[in-house]
Amino acid sequence: MTHYSLSAKSNSEKISGRVLALGSFDGFHIGHRAVIDAAVSLADELGAEPAVFCFDIPPACFAPGSNIKILGDSEERKALFAARGICSLFVAGFSELRGLDARDFITEILIKECGAIGVVCGFNFAFGKNRAGTPLLLRDYFKDRVITLDPIYFGEQPVSSSRIRAAIKEGDVKLARMMLGRPYAIQQNVSSGRQDGRKLGFPTLNQLPEDIRAIPAFGVYVTRTTLDDGRVFNSVSDIGLAPTLDSSGRVRIETHILDTVIDSTPSCIKVEFLERIRGEFTFNSVDELKSRIAHDTEYARNYFINNN
Repeated sequence: MTHYSLSAKSNSEKISGRVLALGSFDGFHIGHRAVIDAAVSLADELGAEPAVFCFDIPPACFAPGSNIKILGDSEERKALFAARGICSLFVAGFSELRGLDARDFITEILIKECGAIGVVCGFNFAFGKNRAGTPLLLRDYFKDRVITLDPIYFGEQPVSSSRIRAAIKEGDVKLARMMLGRPYAIQQNVSSGRQDGRKLGFPTLNQLPEDIRAIPAFGVYVTRTTLDDGRVFNSVSDIGLAPTLDSSGRVRIETHILDTVIDSTPSCIKVEFLERIRGEFTFNSVDELKSRIAHDTEYARNYFINNN
């Protein structure tokens, strides 16, 4: 298990222990945020350090036949936790602990290794071998220092990582944004491309998304792009196979910065998906493709004018 210190308070000797927020926190949606905020509040009451325990990969990914795509990596989660006031993060490998008895999980992992004196979790949190551990079992050890939160609803259904994955898969990045509490984003290194966009007059920054990452449905999106130097630009992004110009079959994200020439290629960018413009098409000619790209970029410009 790896322990990350997310703030200077993590090294303080004055704390009386830790209050752990427990969960997978894949995507860090508004329900997860409520768990984190409750842990920070309880830790403040107890004079303890607010911390998080989670697994490196969501346990659901290990279910037989699972093809679950993750909504964010560990670096993104660390930044989101720190922004909400979490001081320490404990990340364990699920395969290493999946066979551990639920009571041993509490005593050996939560209490002994993480220093927990209180815990906060969602209503459906389960842990230990065969998911036998429940919030009720946690009360045997932490008494009244257990907070279990009810689900948060969006529409008629609870917010969940699976609902967000489904929305992203359909290209409904607006719905995903409402449940996440922020735009869905992919932060990844920039890869050198074929320079097709530059030849067409629309230079792009390209990313090759990892297979395990949730990718919005193929098509063109209004996006906002943050460079590795912190500058933020309005942009338009194409996700897909680029069938008109490329037959490699490699999925890629190609992002065109609107009305700005980037002086040098950044090593990494974060692309936030704001609205889907259209699906992926195969065009009959390069001129037809150029015309459609010009239409897409104008749509994106109008989006930012209308949405400030």
